[in-house]
Amino acid sequence: MGGFGYAAVKLKPASVKTKNIRPGAVTTDRIADGAVTTSKLAPDAVAPNAVNAMNAAKLGGVAPGGCQTGWLKASAVIDTSTLNDAQPDAVVPGFNCASKAADAVSIHRDAVGRYTVTLNGIDSGTVVAGISGANPANAVTAASPVTAGKVIVKVWNNSDAAFVDGKTVSLLVF
Repeated sequence: MGGFGYAAVKLKPASVKTKNIRPGAVTTDRIADGAVTTSKLAPDAVAPNAVNAMNAAKLGGVAPGGCQTGWLKASAVIDTSTLNDAQPDAVVPGFNCASKAADAVSIHRDAVGRYTVTLNGIDSGTVVAGISGANPANAVTAASPVTAGKVIVKVWNNSDAAFVDGKTVSLLVF
C-alpha cells in the first residue's frame, strides 16, 4: 500500500502540519466535495468577489474613474499651436471624470496666450497648470480655479511678460 492509502491507515488524526505540505500540493481537485465548510475557515477569510466589494466600499462606493472629493477630476495636455483667430476652438483629448463624452474637454482661444478650457460636468475645482512639450523654455502658465465648468489659462514669456501661443499646456484638476 502506498501514497494516500498508506497515509490513511498509518497517520494519526491532525498529525499532518502545514510544514509537512509542500507549496501548491493542496489544489481544488484534491479537496473532497464538502470537506471545507464555513466552520473550518478563518474568521477573517474573504472570497475573491467579496474583496472587490470591500475595496469599492473603501472608495466610497464610487467606481474607478468616478468623481469623488480629493480625486483627480480631469487632466489634459493641450497643444495651443493649432489655435488661432480663424480657428479658436478645439476639442481636447483628456480625462474628465464627470463626462466620458468625446467632447468632455474643450478649449477656446480668447486672445494670444489666453484660453478658456471647458470641463463638461465639473463645476468647481483647483487647477495645476504647467508648460510641457518640445519648446517650454522661457514660458510661464497660470490657471484660475474651475468656476461653472470653465478654467482660464494664460501663457506668457518669462523674459518680457508678453502673452504667447504655440505652447503645450498641461492641466490637472482636483
